[in-house]
Amino acid sequence: MNELRIGLVGCGGIGAVHLRSWAQVEGARVAAACDADPARAEASGAAAYSEFAAMLAGEELDAVDLCTPPHLHAPVALAALERGIPVLCEKPLARTPEEAAEMVRAAEASGVLLMTAFCHRFHPPVEFVRDLIQRGVLGRVVMFRNRFGARFTGVEERWFSKSEIAGGGTLMDTSVHSVDLFRYLVGEVASAAAAVRTFNPKIQDVEDSAAMLLNSENDAIGVIEASWMTPWSANIVEVYGEAGAAVVDYDRGETRYRVEGDADWTLAEPGSESRFVRELRHFAGVLRGEETPRVTGQDGLRAVEVIHQAYGNPVG
Repeated sequence: MNELRIGLVGCGGIGAVHLRSWAQVEGARVAAACDADPARAEASGAAAYSEFAAMLAGEELDAVDLCTPPHLHAPVALAALERGIPVLCEKPLARTPEEAAEMVRAAEASGVLLMTAFCHRFHPPVEFVRDLIQRGVLGRVVMFRNRFGARFTGVEERWFSKSEIAGGGTLMDTSVHSVDLFRYLVGEVASAAAAVRTFNPKIQDVEDSAAMLLNSENDAIGVIEASWMTPWSANIVEVYGEAGAAVVDYDRGETRYRVEGDADWTLAEPGSESRFVRELRHFAGVLRGEETPRVTGQDGLRAVEVIHQAYGNPVG
Protein backbone atom coordinates (compact mmCIF):
# COMPACT_ATOMS: atom_id res chain seq x y z
CA MET A 1 0.00 0.00 0.00
CA ASN A 2 1.27 3.46 -0.87
CA GLU A 3 2.57 5.65 1.90
CA LEU A 4 0.10 8.30 3.05
CA ARG A 5 1.27 11.83 2.28
CA ILE A 6 0.23 14.28 4.99
CA GLY A 7 0.25 18.05 4.71
CA LEU A 8 0.84 19.68 8.11
CA VAL A 9 -0.50 23.24 8.42
CA GLY A 10 0.91 24.98 11.49
CA CYS A 11 4.28 23.75 12.76
CA GLY A 12 4.55 25.42 16.17
CA GLY A 13 3.11 24.26 19.49
CA ILE A 14 0.72 21.37 18.91
CA GLY A 15 1.90 21.17 15.29
CA ALA A 16 5.35 20.22 16.52
CA VAL A 17 3.77 17.49 18.67
CA HIS A 18 1.92 16.16 15.64
CA LEU A 19 5.09 16.26 13.53
CA ARG A 20 6.94 14.11 16.07
CA SER A 21 3.96 11.79 16.39
CA TRP A 22 3.57 11.22 12.65
CA ALA A 23 7.14 9.90 12.64
CA GLN A 24 5.84 6.97 14.75
CA VAL A 25 2.92 6.12 12.45
CA GLU A 26 3.85 3.37 10.02
CA GLY A 27 2.89 3.94 6.42
CA ALA A 28 2.47 7.69 6.68
CA ARG A 29 4.71 10.72 6.59
CA VAL A 30 4.52 14.48 6.64
CA ALA A 31 5.29 15.24 3.00
CA ALA A 32 4.63 18.99 3.17
CA ALA A 33 4.56 21.54 5.97
CA CYS A 34 3.17 25.06 6.02
CA ASP A 35 3.76 27.78 8.59
CA ALA A 36 3.71 31.58 8.62
CA ASP A 37 7.29 31.29 9.89
CA PRO A 38 9.22 29.78 6.93
CA ALA A 39 12.00 28.59 9.22
CA ARG A 40 9.60 26.38 11.19
CA ALA A 41 8.22 24.85 8.01
CA GLU A 42 11.72 24.19 6.70
CA ALA A 43 12.77 22.63 10.01
CA SER A 44 10.09 19.96 9.52
CA GLY A 45 12.19 18.24 6.88
CA ALA A 46 9.22 18.20 4.50
CA ALA A 47 8.50 20.38 1.47
CA ALA A 48 8.13 23.81 3.06
CA TYR A 49 5.46 26.44 2.38
CA SER A 50 4.42 29.71 3.97
CA GLU A 51 0.98 29.83 2.28
CA PHE A 52 -1.47 26.94 2.64
CA ALA A 53 -3.09 27.67 -0.74
CA ALA A 54 0.29 27.16 -2.40
CA MET A 55 0.77 23.90 -0.52
CA LEU A 56 -2.62 22.58 -1.58
CA ALA A 57 -1.95 23.56 -5.18
CA GLY A 58 1.60 22.25 -5.29
CA GLU A 59 1.32 18.90 -3.52
CA GLU A 60 -0.53 15.63 -4.01
CA LEU A 61 -1.78 15.04 -0.47
CA ASP A 62 -3.81 12.26 1.10
CA ALA A 63 -4.83 14.44 4.06
CA VAL A 64 -4.26 17.75 5.82
CA ASP A 65 -3.38 17.88 9.52
CA LEU A 66 -4.56 21.32 10.65
CA CYS A 67 -2.72 22.72 13.70
CA THR A 68 -3.05 26.49 13.26
CA PRO A 69 -4.68 28.90 15.71
CA PRO A 70 -8.51 28.57 15.58
CA HIS A 71 -9.24 31.60 13.37
CA LEU A 72 -7.61 29.77 10.45
CA HIS A 73 -9.37 26.43 10.96
CA ALA A 74 -12.41 27.21 8.83
CA PRO A 75 -10.65 28.80 5.82
CA VAL A 76 -7.94 26.13 5.63
CA ALA A 77 -10.31 23.22 6.18
CA LEU A 78 -12.81 24.52 3.64
CA ALA A 79 -10.07 24.94 1.03
CA ALA A 80 -8.88 21.38 1.59
CA LEU A 81 -12.36 19.84 1.69
CA GLU A 82 -13.32 21.59 -1.55
CA ARG A 83 -10.33 19.85 -3.16
CA GLY A 84 -11.51 16.51 -1.79
CA ILE A 85 -8.69 16.30 0.77
CA PRO A 86 -9.57 14.79 4.19
CA VAL A 87 -8.84 16.97 7.23
CA LEU A 88 -7.79 16.28 10.81
CA CYS A 89 -8.45 19.57 12.64
CA GLU A 90 -7.12 20.49 16.06
CA LYS A 91 -9.51 21.69 18.73
CA PRO A 92 -11.54 23.77 18.94
CA LEU A 93 -12.96 22.90 15.55
CA ALA A 94 -13.73 26.62 15.06
CA ARG A 95 -14.29 29.82 17.01
CA THR A 96 -18.08 29.74 16.72
CA PRO A 97 -20.83 27.20 16.09
CA GLU A 98 -21.49 28.91 12.76
CA GLU A 99 -17.92 28.42 11.55
CA ALA A 100 -17.86 24.83 12.79
CA ALA A 101 -21.21 24.05 11.13
CA GLU A 102 -19.92 25.40 7.82
CA MET A 103 -16.97 23.02 8.02
CA VAL A 104 -19.22 20.06 8.83
CA ARG A 105 -21.57 20.90 5.95
CA ALA A 106 -18.64 21.16 3.54
CA ALA A 107 -17.36 17.74 4.59
CA GLU A 108 -20.81 16.20 4.22
CA ALA A 109 -21.40 17.84 0.83
CA SER A 110 -18.08 16.59 -0.54
CA GLY A 111 -18.22 13.21 1.15
CA VAL A 112 -14.74 13.85 2.58
CA LEU A 113 -13.55 13.01 6.09
CA LEU A 114 -13.41 15.77 8.69
CA MET A 115 -12.11 14.54 12.05
CA THR A 116 -11.70 16.66 15.18
CA ALA A 117 -8.45 16.07 17.06
CA PHE A 118 -9.87 15.20 20.48
CA CYS A 119 -6.75 13.35 21.58
CA HIS A 120 -8.02 12.46 25.06
CA ARG A 121 -10.38 9.90 23.52
CA PHE A 122 -7.22 8.00 22.56
CA HIS A 123 -5.59 8.22 26.01
CA PRO A 124 -5.37 4.60 27.24
CA PRO A 125 -6.59 5.42 30.79
CA VAL A 126 -9.65 7.23 29.40
CA GLU A 127 -10.40 4.25 27.16
CA PHE A 128 -10.08 1.99 30.20
CA VAL A 129 -12.61 4.04 32.17
CA ARG A 130 -14.98 4.13 29.20
CA ASP A 131 -14.84 0.34 29.07
CA LEU A 132 -15.70 0.13 32.79
CA ILE A 133 -18.72 2.37 32.18
CA GLN A 134 -19.92 0.51 29.11
CA ARG A 135 -19.65 -2.86 30.90
CA GLY A 136 -21.69 -1.49 33.80
CA VAL A 137 -18.91 -1.97 36.35
CA LEU A 138 -19.52 1.49 37.85
CA GLY A 139 -23.29 1.29 37.56
CA ARG A 140 -25.26 4.25 36.29
CA VAL A 141 -23.00 7.32 36.12
CA VAL A 142 -24.37 10.10 38.30
CA MET A 143 -21.46 12.57 38.49
CA PHE A 144 -18.39 13.55 36.45
CA ARG A 145 -15.61 15.94 37.34
CA ASN A 146 -12.67 17.10 35.24
CA ARG A 147 -10.02 19.72 35.94
CA PHE A 148 -7.23 20.82 33.64
CA GLY A 149 -5.15 23.67 35.04
CA ALA A 150 -1.66 25.16 35.12
CA ARG A 151 0.15 28.48 35.28
CA PHE A 152 0.31 29.65 31.65
CA THR A 153 3.13 32.16 31.93
CA GLY A 154 3.09 34.81 29.23
CA VAL A 155 -0.33 33.86 27.89
CA GLU A 156 -1.21 37.55 27.60
CA GLU A 157 1.34 37.79 24.77
CA ARG A 158 0.04 34.70 22.96
CA TRP A 159 -2.89 34.20 20.61
CA PHE A 160 -4.68 32.12 23.24
CA SER A 161 -5.72 35.33 25.01
CA LYS A 162 -6.96 37.09 21.85
CA SER A 163 -10.69 36.56 21.35
CA GLU A 164 -10.64 37.31 17.63
CA ILE A 165 -8.10 34.52 17.13
CA ALA A 166 -9.06 31.95 19.77
CA GLY A 167 -12.81 32.50 20.05
CA GLY A 168 -12.62 32.46 23.84
CA GLY A 169 -10.34 31.79 26.79
CA THR A 170 -9.91 28.76 29.02
CA LEU A 171 -13.36 27.41 28.21
CA MET A 172 -12.74 27.39 24.48
CA ASP A 173 -9.09 26.36 24.61
CA THR A 174 -9.04 23.86 27.46
CA SER A 175 -12.58 22.92 28.45
CA VAL A 176 -13.56 22.07 24.88
CA HIS A 177 -11.56 18.87 25.54
CA SER A 178 -13.46 18.43 28.80
CA VAL A 179 -16.85 18.77 27.11
CA ASP A 180 -15.86 16.06 24.67
CA LEU A 181 -14.69 13.83 27.52
CA PHE A 182 -18.07 14.30 29.21
CA ARG A 183 -19.89 13.39 25.99
CA TYR A 184 -17.56 10.42 25.38
CA LEU A 185 -17.82 8.97 28.89
CA VAL A 186 -21.19 10.10 30.23
CA GLY A 187 -23.52 11.11 27.41
CA GLU A 188 -24.92 13.99 25.41
CA VAL A 189 -25.11 17.40 27.05
CA ALA A 190 -28.60 18.73 27.77
CA SER A 191 -27.60 22.08 29.33
CA ALA A 192 -24.49 24.05 30.21
CA ALA A 193 -23.68 27.09 32.36
CA ALA A 194 -20.40 28.62 33.45
CA ALA A 195 -18.71 30.99 35.86
CA VAL A 196 -15.86 32.79 34.12
CA ARG A 197 -13.24 35.09 35.60
CA THR A 198 -10.12 36.93 34.46
CA PHE A 199 -7.52 37.30 37.19
CA ASN A 200 -4.57 38.32 34.99
CA PRO A 201 -4.85 42.12 34.58
CA LYS A 202 -2.93 41.91 31.28
CA ILE A 203 -5.68 39.87 29.65
CA GLN A 204 -8.43 42.06 28.29
CA ASP A 205 -11.07 40.08 26.41
CA VAL A 206 -11.12 36.40 27.47
CA GLU A 207 -11.37 34.44 30.71
CA ASP A 208 -8.29 32.83 32.26
CA SER A 209 -10.25 30.72 34.77
CA ALA A 210 -13.65 29.06 34.58
CA ALA A 211 -15.95 26.45 36.05
CA MET A 212 -18.72 24.84 34.02
CA LEU A 213 -21.79 22.92 35.14
CA LEU A 214 -23.23 20.36 32.72
CA ASN A 215 -26.34 18.23 32.80
CA SER A 216 -26.56 15.20 30.55
CA GLU A 217 -29.62 13.92 28.74
CA ASN A 218 -29.57 10.93 31.10
CA ASP A 219 -29.51 13.24 34.17
CA ALA A 220 -25.84 12.92 35.13
CA ILE A 221 -24.11 16.02 36.51
CA GLY A 222 -20.75 17.27 35.26
CA VAL A 223 -18.36 19.79 36.80
CA ILE A 224 -15.53 21.09 34.63
CA GLU A 225 -12.76 23.41 35.82
CA ALA A 226 -9.94 25.12 33.93
CA SER A 227 -7.40 27.81 34.73
CA TRP A 228 -4.26 29.41 33.34
CA MET A 229 -3.51 31.02 36.72
CA THR A 230 -2.93 28.11 39.11
CA PRO A 231 0.71 27.00 39.51
CA TRP A 232 -0.30 23.86 41.41
CA SER A 233 -3.32 22.18 39.94
CA ALA A 234 -4.79 18.73 39.64
CA ASN A 235 -5.23 17.47 36.09
CA ILE A 236 -7.77 14.79 36.62
CA VAL A 237 -10.89 13.02 35.38
CA GLU A 238 -13.26 11.52 37.96
CA VAL A 239 -16.34 9.43 37.21
CA TYR A 240 -18.78 8.47 39.96
CA GLY A 241 -21.41 5.81 39.43
CA GLU A 242 -24.02 4.19 41.66
CA ALA A 243 -21.83 1.09 41.97
CA GLY A 244 -18.31 2.50 41.86
CA ALA A 245 -15.88 5.21 40.82
CA ALA A 246 -12.89 5.64 38.54
CA VAL A 247 -10.14 8.26 38.46
CA VAL A 248 -7.61 9.18 35.77
CA ASP A 249 -4.82 11.25 37.35
CA TYR A 250 -2.77 12.80 34.54
CA ASP A 251 -0.15 14.23 36.90
CA ARG A 252 0.60 11.02 38.75
CA GLY A 253 0.17 8.87 35.66
CA GLU A 254 -2.22 6.78 37.73
CA THR A 255 -5.56 5.17 36.91
CA ARG A 256 -7.62 3.65 39.71
CA TYR A 257 -11.12 2.37 40.30
CA ARG A 258 -13.17 1.06 43.18
CA VAL A 259 -16.52 -0.70 43.20
CA GLU A 260 -18.98 -1.20 45.99
CA GLY A 261 -17.73 -3.85 48.39
CA ASP A 262 -14.03 -3.34 47.57
CA ALA A 263 -11.77 -2.78 50.57
CA ASP A 264 -9.57 -0.37 48.63
CA TRP A 265 -8.87 1.17 45.22
CA THR A 266 -7.51 -1.03 42.44
CA LEU A 267 -4.68 0.41 40.38
CA ALA A 268 -5.08 -0.26 36.67
CA GLU A 269 -2.35 -0.51 34.03
CA PRO A 270 -4.09 0.51 30.80
CA GLY A 271 -0.87 1.39 28.98
CA SER A 272 1.01 4.60 28.40
CA GLU A 273 1.41 4.95 24.65
CA SER A 274 1.10 8.56 23.46
CA ARG A 275 -2.51 9.58 22.84
CA PHE A 276 -1.28 11.69 19.93
CA VAL A 277 0.39 8.75 18.20
CA ARG A 278 -2.70 6.62 18.75
CA GLU A 279 -4.94 9.39 17.40
CA LEU A 280 -2.85 9.82 14.25
CA ARG A 281 -2.57 6.07 13.73
CA HIS A 282 -6.36 5.86 13.89
CA PHE A 283 -6.73 8.74 11.44
CA ALA A 284 -4.37 6.95 9.06
CA GLY A 285 -6.43 3.77 9.44
CA VAL A 286 -9.59 5.66 8.57
CA LEU A 287 -7.90 7.15 5.49
CA ARG A 288 -7.02 3.63 4.33
CA GLY A 289 -10.59 2.44 4.90
CA GLU A 290 -9.48 0.07 7.65
CA GLU A 291 -11.27 1.82 10.53
CA THR A 292 -14.45 3.80 11.21
CA PRO A 293 -13.89 7.34 12.57
CA ARG A 294 -14.10 7.43 16.35
CA VAL A 295 -14.33 11.22 16.29
CA THR A 296 -16.07 13.35 13.68
CA GLY A 297 -16.49 16.95 12.69
CA GLN A 298 -19.93 16.75 14.29
CA ASP A 299 -18.25 15.99 17.63
CA GLY A 300 -16.16 19.13 17.24
CA LEU A 301 -19.22 21.18 16.34
CA ARG A 302 -21.17 19.87 19.31
CA ALA A 303 -18.38 20.76 21.73
CA VAL A 304 -18.23 24.35 20.41
CA GLU A 305 -22.01 24.59 20.70
CA VAL A 306 -21.86 23.53 24.35
CA ILE A 307 -19.09 26.03 25.12
CA HIS A 308 -21.14 28.83 23.57
CA GLN A 309 -24.20 27.74 25.50
CA ALA A 310 -22.14 27.97 28.70
CA TYR A 311 -20.91 31.45 27.77
CA GLY A 312 -24.54 32.44 27.25
CA ASN A 313 -25.60 31.11 30.68
CA PRO A 314 -23.30 32.90 33.15
CA VAL A 315 -23.20 31.93 36.81
CA GLY A 316 -22.32 34.64 39.30
